[in-house]
Amino acid sequence: MKNTKYFPFERVNYFYGKLLSVEDFRLEQKYGNDKRRMLNRFLYGAGVVTGMNVVPVDNTTVLIESGLALDASGREIVIDEPEVCRLQTLEGFSDYEEDRNTGYLYLCIAYEEEETEPVHSISQVGKANSGAFNKIRESYRLYLTRNEPETDYLSDKSLYESAQTICWTKGIRVKHILPKFVPSGGRMELKIEVENMGQQENFAFSYELELNCLSYEGRSRLSVSFDELLFEKSGRYTFSYMLDVFGVKDTQAMISIVPKSFKLRIGQNQTEEKAEGKSYVYVSGHSQKDEVARNYFEKGMEHVLQDGSSQDLYLAKISLLRAGDSVVIDKVEKMPFGQYVASSFLNHALLQMNEQEGRDSNGLEGRLTDSTAVKRSDNYGISIAEGEEEIELGVGASKGKKLFSREISHGLGMGRTTIILSQEGTETKEAYFGAPGIFKEDLPQIELAAKTDAQKGTFTIGVHVLSTTAKERIRIHWTAIQDKKELLQEKKERHIFIRPNVLNLNTRESYYLEAVCSNMTDTAIIWKVKDHGGTIDENGLYTAPNTAGVYEVTAESVAYPEVKASIFVIVREKGNDYSEL
Repeated sequence: MKNTKYFPFERVNYFYGKLLSVEDFRLEQKYGNDKRRMLNRFLYGAGVVTGMNVVPVDNTTVLIESGLALDASGREIVIDEPEVCRLQTLEGFSDYEEDRNTGYLYLCIAYEEEETEPVHSISQVGKANSGAFNKIRESYRLYLTRNEPETDYLSDKSLYESAQTICWTKGIRVKHILPKFVPSGGRMELKIEVENMGQQENFAFSYELELNCLSYEGRSRLSVSFDELLFEKSGRYTFSYMLDVFGVKDTQAMISIVPKSFKLRIGQNQTEEKAEGKSYVYVSGHSQKDEVARNYFEKGMEHVLQDGSSQDLYLAKISLLRAGDSVVIDKVEKMPFGQYVASSFLNHALLQMNEQEGRDSNGLEGRLTDSTAVKRSDNYGISIAEGEEEIELGVGASKGKKLFSREISHGLGMGRTTIILSQEGTETKEAYFGAPGIFKEDLPQIELAAKTDAQKGTFTIGVHVLSTTAKERIRIHWTAIQDKKELLQEKKERHIFIRPNVLNLNTRESYYLEAVCSNMTDTAIIWKVKDHGGTIDENGLYTAPNTAGVYEVTAESVAYPEVKASIFVIVREKGNDYSEL
């Protein structure tokens, strides 16, 4: 049953007097399995249906919870009981040992069969090996790999979105994420995803993009820049640019990197790195949803069967740390490529929630449309984005009515942002800030407010109707402003350094750590130890735990909680270098 080819479908033709052979019974099983697996793949997809969460148990061990998945050939993979795995014992870990520059591994699962219950075979009498296996057990195989999936078609996003890695160097990866289809004359979002996969120093980069059938602020070139200091420290960052699509139809728009334009700075060192790639977007005269559906129905079978049956499921991305000869788990990211299968039960529940959401938004809370065109500029460290939002108040909007928009991405990235809102007047060139009734009594009397999310780079508009109005809709202009110079200066000014930066202790041994505060009037520090890795008092006296391992100690400013620093303490058994960790 390891054959993954579905076709042709053949079943046994029974008749009186037919002599049944082993091949007939095998064909009977294959026919039923192939039909079911084909329906699994084409009707439900491939990925985890439920469970199979990967959680760290200790520094070298993970737990895979029970669950159900469908592989790329429609075969069912079942983990009936939670399984504990030590990374060093899994297939593929030796590749990581050979390449010390890699800071992570992917944990994958694959369908596998094994023969069980050995029995005596009459047909083998007199032969050296007279045994056979009575049953075949459907099982699975867990393994580690450094390689990513060859394609992303196991994710639902692959139907409408494409991703391309343009640069991967020194623990930094940069991706372009674009829609596969865009309407002619419309707008599209170019998302840029940056992953920090082990780079300890702050980094920044810039490069130029050549646009074909696309433009940015009227130009055929786009300058992309990123500085990690402008973002809250994390392993992944995302920012975006809104591009205008030319009024062409049934053609490919293209985004390409200008050769030798990619510049990378790590710490204070500037380098020119290789970055290349061309991304294509199909410009259509129809909506994006229509094109996704058309493309799926026309090419779905070819897309699924071409070469994907050999692709396995990626359950987790496991980031690792090295301390001498020791290897420990830093963090575990579940389902890094979003390989899920949504059951009809879940889809039905989500559909009901969407319907309820629509009823609510058409009721007392009103309804808002999606954001319209966004313009973005960046001058002298001040970034500005502009856009519009049309709000339908409904018939006879009553006093006290409140409306709230969905999250709007302003395109300036993460960080503190100022939002300025104004109401459009009866003349399109008029805009009213504050209370519009001071100027015109016939305008809807409303209050405007905005709530920002610095982590997501989004904001939400709130509208409060102050007096009943016959107007059914209003148009709101918004402006988002970020002073990146101020943010950069703030982050550069305040720092915490821990001395020493690496510490080696024996179990139950103690050591005083020193937190050095730079450009901070209030130097009060909160000390923390992660994962029960010992204790530390308010004076910085750290005491190692009873168990050997690698533990993280953090110093956090009381006055400025966003300013913090951490070091790793390597704890060994006394008289043992613990190289087998």
